[in-house]
This record gives sequence, structure tokens and C-alpha cells, in this order.
Amino acid sequence: MVNLDIITGFLGAGKTTLISRLLAEAYAGERPVLIENEFGEVSIDDSLIEDQEVQVRLLASGCICCTLKGGFIEGITQVVEQYSPSRIIIEPTGLADPLDILLACEEAGEAVPVRVSTFITMANAENLLALLTVGGDLFKKQISTANILVLNRTKLLSSGELTETMGMIRGLNPSCVIVDQDRQQMDALSILTLAEDAAKPNPEHNHDHGIEGLENVSSLSFFPERSFSPEELTGLLAAFSKGWGGQVLRAKGFFKKAGGGYSHLEYVYGRGESLDSAYTGSPKFVVIGTGLDEATLKRLLEEE
Repeated sequence: MVNLDIITGFLGAGKTTLISRLLAEAYAGERPVLIENEFGEVSIDDSLIEDQEVQVRLLASGCICCTLKGGFIEGITQVVEQYSPSRIIIEPTGLADPLDILLACEEAGEAVPVRVSTFITMANAENLLALLTVGGDLFKKQISTANILVLNRTKLLSSGELTETMGMIRGLNPSCVIVDQDRQQMDALSILTLAEDAAKPNPEHNHDHGIEGLENVSSLSFFPERSFSPEELTGLLAAFSKGWGGQVLRAKGFFKKAGGGYSHLEYVYGRGESLDSAYTGSPKFVVIGTGLDEATLKRLLEEE
């Protein structure tokens, strides 16, 4: 039987970071296969996985719970038949309905011997309340169906803000296990063990397909050939925060630096950062949001 570990959660919640830690700390010697689903035509997260021995399958240009369901089930079947792994890690897009992911995994289990072993939901405490406001029912459902919620960036909140955030979570889900990653500092193996012991959401329970609020979310991909200075990258983050080019919920990718090498830019609804990167591929950048103005974003990202 092949174990499926599902790492789901909000846009920019730290799913890829947790997966990298799991690969380093919890999956030693297992050689798992990673299936990544990104919302857009260009994949970024696979370039951030440090363990080059891990087999990665990509599902881009859509969402597992929508247009890619058949491809997802076929992908699991092919992975099992080709690699015979003991474990498959699934990282859905942050726009995925968690219960649809479980239903798709159950359907895959009818074709090949797989079972959901863990189901971990992640959220960024710093922007959780804001995303619940703009995200309609989807992000609320990600919280309400979680059985273990890993909460990041709590140290950036005041005690009052943290109390409000915890109150919102408990209002949506009174019984989930909450891991405050900043304060508890649990290693990846401990999180995995805790998740394996937790009861899994029932995909048949109270499931509906009427999630509203993110119907107009779209994704645009850019390939900026010019180099960017640190000041220009800071300016890009400010432009996203001010709403230039639309309401940007998530943006990420790699830019050339003037002196050589690459910068890795990450933006999550109101906050972002730029870091030096060992990335060696071609420059690429993805923007996810509502009401995106492609012409404005193209000027910001691709024109001199």
C-alpha cells in the first residue's frame, strides 16, 4: 500500500518549505515521489525543492479539483506503476478545495493501492484574516475541514492579533490540532507523526461544490529577461501591495541580478521578500490574483 501525504493550505502558507523539511528530516531513505499542482502555466515550486533525488511530477494550468482531476488520478496511477514508491507527497495549489482533493485520492485508490496517510493544512498567521476576507468560502473551508493546522509567522502578530486569529480559527473549526510553528518549533518528523495520528476529514461529510468568492482568480506568467536591482525588486513588492496591475494574492519567481545570479521573489497578499537564490534556470515569474491587468504587469516585469 502506498501512503499519500497531502500538504494543503493557503496561498503562500509555506507548503513547499515544509515539504523540503520533510524530505530532509522525515523521509530519509524513502525516496518519495512529489506531485505538485500549481495554478498557472509555469511551475515555480519544483525549482525550490532542494533534494534533487526526489522524483517530481507537475500538474500546472489548473486545479486538481477542477480541470485536472482526471490528470491527477492518471498521474498517481503512473507514479505507482513507474516508481513503486512507498510514499507520494501531494502539494495542491492554494486555491484547491481540500475535500475535492480527498475525493480524487479515493478515486485513485480504486485503480491502484494508495491510501491517504496524512492530511496537513497550512496557513500564514500574518495574512490569515485578510485572506479569509477576500477569499470567499474557499479559505474558510480550508480551515473548517482541517484536522491538523500548521500556523506560520505567528511571531509577527501582536498578542491581540494572535488572540483574534486563534478565535477566528476556533470559530470555524473548534477541534483541529493547531501547531504554532514559531512558538512550538516542532521538527518535520514530529509534525508528520502528529498528522498520522489525527483523524482525517471525511470527503463525504457536508461536501458541496458551491464554493464562492474566487471565481475570478486568474494567473499570468512572465519571463523577464532583463536584470533587476534590489531597489527595483522592492519597488515591485510595493506595486503589488498598492494594487498596480490588479489585486495580487500571490506572486513568485526568479529574476536575474545585475551582477549575475538570481533573486527569488515571494509575495503573499500585502507582504513579500526577495532572497538570493542558487537557481540556474531561465527567469520566470507567476502572478495570481483578481482583476489582473496584463499590460500593466508586463510593463512592471518585462520592459526596461
